Amino acid sequence: MTPVTVTPAAPVAVTLWRDYEELDRPGVFAGSAVVSVPAAEAGRALFEDGVRRIALVDAVDLASAGGQAAAVRAFVLVRELTGYGIVVDWRLRLGAERWRPLSHLYPPGEVIGDEDARLQWRNGYHFFKCAYRRGPGFLQVRDRRSDVLRKITVDGAAHRAAIDDLLEGCPASAVDPPILRDLTTMRLVQLLGDMAWWLPYRARQWPAGKSAL
Repeated sequence: MTPVTVTPAAPVAVTLWRDYEELDRPGVFAGSAVVSVPAAEAGRALFEDGVRRIALVDAVDLASAGGQAAAVRAFVLVRELTGYGIVVDWRLRLGAERWRPLSHLYPPGEVIGDEDARLQWRNGYHFFKCAYRRGPGFLQVRDRRSDVLRKITVDGAAHRAAIDDLLEGCPASAVDPPILRDLTTMRLVQLLGDMAWWLPYRARQWPAGKSAL
């Protein structure tokens, strides 16, 4: 496999609250920040600091030529925040891209130029729609984005190593083509221009019972 080139993460400007609603109460508004560390690190730190609502200042723009790296960075952050159950206020300009592969992410407050997509996304969203967990020597995904449960187990060492590289987004050229083809065919990785990123968020608590099946 070609070594992954690590580049500094594109900063994402955010506004923070320590409640799921923007309440005008002392201690709820937590100010503004610029997230420049890896998304997994940022999500954990924000959650542990009590942040429960985050607004992305800038829209995620898939219609902008050459803006794929910034879009991937924002998507990865939204994915991590969704996995922690944090409310995310964000706006999305889709361009020609389809939104359904992203429907497990916390729904945007605005899909610019496509109100129908926003409504369908919001009405169909539920937590744990596309999540994964790790076990000894395997990774398991449960995916309900198509409204039919798909259970996918990834146990190949090379595939799991590629997923580690894709978690924060990386150049598609850095992933072995057969592995990238496998993961994109399974709809677990999205390609944006020359970038690729891992779609499912990590489940911190795996649900039990029939509701999880």
